[in-house]
Amino acid sequence: MPLRQPRKASSLRVLSVFGVQMSPGSSASSIASLFTQHLETFSIHNTLPSNWMPSSESRHHARPASLACLGCRRTHLKCDGTQPICGRCRTRGFACTYKRSGRGRRRGITRADTDEQPTLSHTPPVSSGPVAQPAVAQALSCTSSAAQWLPLDDAAVPPNSALLHRRISTTPPDQNAEWADDEQLVNLYYLNFHASHPILLPRDMYWQQEYPRYLKAVVHLIGGRYSHAVSLDELRENVAREFAQSEGNTAEMVQAGLLNSIALFAENATDQGQKMLDSTIELALRLGMHQRSFASTHAGDLTVLEESMRRTWYELYVIDGCIAALQRKSTFKTNTVNADVLLPCDDFTYEAGMCFMPATMAEFHGNVFAEEEKVFSSFCYRIEAVRLLGRVLTITGKHGVDRDLVQAVDNALAAFLYHLPRSKSESEISNTFGDLDELMFQAHTIIQWSTILVHYPRGDLISSDLLTQDVLGANCTKLLCPCNRQHIHSVKAIEASKTLAMLAALRTPTQKHTPLFVYPLALAAVVQLSIGAMHDKSPRRCLDQHADRVKLLLGVLKSMSRQWPAAGIVLRTLKRVASAVFRGSSVDSPSSIVAPPATSIDNDAFPDFDLQDLYGLVGLDNNSLGI
Repeated sequence: MPLRQPRKASSLRVLSVFGVQMSPGSSASSIASLFTQHLETFSIHNTLPSNWMPSSESRHHARPASLACLGCRRTHLKCDGTQPICGRCRTRGFACTYKRSGRGRRRGITRADTDEQPTLSHTPPVSSGPVAQPAVAQALSCTSSAAQWLPLDDAAVPPNSALLHRRISTTPPDQNAEWADDEQLVNLYYLNFHASHPILLPRDMYWQQEYPRYLKAVVHLIGGRYSHAVSLDELRENVAREFAQSEGNTAEMVQAGLLNSIALFAENATDQGQKMLDSTIELALRLGMHQRSFASTHAGDLTVLEESMRRTWYELYVIDGCIAALQRKSTFKTNTVNADVLLPCDDFTYEAGMCFMPATMAEFHGNVFAEEEKVFSSFCYRIEAVRLLGRVLTITGKHGVDRDLVQAVDNALAAFLYHLPRSKSESEISNTFGDLDELMFQAHTIIQWSTILVHYPRGDLISSDLLTQDVLGANCTKLLCPCNRQHIHSVKAIEASKTLAMLAALRTPTQKHTPLFVYPLALAAVVQLSIGAMHDKSPRRCLDQHADRVKLLLGVLKSMSRQWPAAGIVLRTLKRVASAVFRGSSVDSPSSIVAPPATSIDNDAFPDFDLQDLYGLVGLDNNSLGI
């Protein structure tokens, strides 16, 4: 079917946009010729003129604003469409985010856009997504409606980070030309890792934020852990190169160092991870990230970026505390700093780009005495769990002989669970759709981990005629508890290990758990192996229950070892112990109920095995065990 000839009035309006004045008597062929010439000129310059859109007054009378921010859309309020921040969001102090619309889009046509004004570009996107169509082809295939040039939906093309940047890049042009964002790796990072360590901006805002290349390289490296199609060695080289070429001390460098240190510990590169973490903490303190004013000063009027800065400091606190527990330290650096950073908000609020007034630490601690208790974000309870872990570390080793101190810490751990709102309890961290609250999952894990660290060394599970028969002084743990309550400590340690097993049994993808989950799992397995060895010579015949829990814990570690080598190392060590504990038992036998008690474990059950290596892997202090 031949194309319809454009109407003259419509053509004149189109050409007036490009600054071309035509008389009403001009022919259709002359109009089309001039339109093509100016369109080619526009395509070469790669940008529409500043006056290409009708005036705001004419658009106001013609139709409502066709561009609305996400905040106004969610609340069904009228948006004036002002960019980068609309009037309503500016008044309410909210983060203002625009999402590309699909209006006026034809099938097969993709366009790139910017935050300032619509542009057409011949340059391919920096990301690895589809390349935009040439500007001339786009213009000829579109209608004359101005709405077609509005931002499109996310499904159209991956966001063009080169066009979405709001700030001016200080990186030399030759370096910018060498870098290419891998959208697949970024998606894998946000899909699997971000929920456990949510410090970067939400996924929809990642491409709009001009993150430096060294931070992007770390994101690619972590995302590559969940892909079999990339070379991890090459990604590591990229990270090392970008860190070496980085300049200046910035908050983004703190974020990159923190994420990289987590990856290094998960790869069992503990020395490198510790150095990276220490240097990152020092940089954060020099920048003043532990001060309340830093987030607002750094972010300006972007509340979502303020929240990202607050989360970065507290994530540094969480990781520092967990690593200190693994290194068997009595304290950790960020726990000794007088910080007054406001607490993080809920994840769903953060991901939506709307962060309300955050709470203070004093409000959180005073909440238990309030008449009406307030529900805080899961991030807040996770921070509190690490603070209690820090109290546990102060009573390890030679410092753990004061019974009152031990009882005080035990009371604080129990009080944490009793005061949790129902929505944050262990039974509520997974909803009916199977979605897991990862941060609350970590909070419960850290509390149970801390409980085992308090009670396991003080209990009577470590026996000289069982697991530690060849370890001199293993029965000296009674010196740490000069009372007759060792069995109470053992019971509490066993219950904590059962709770960790129940958390591990949740039907959730294990790759979404933090890699630091490996160590609480391993410690829970150690407790179950200890009690299993004791019950192996007992007529109670509950060995099968302990064996099932150990199998579960080893299975989760096996699944996590596909992404993180540290899980594989712990798994192999635990398997050696498990094979010795359950060797020759009738756990899987159909007649296990009536079978006679198995022979007790002797010295030959652990050939060439050093328990000190196992305790080092799970964060137990050999000195506290009397080893």
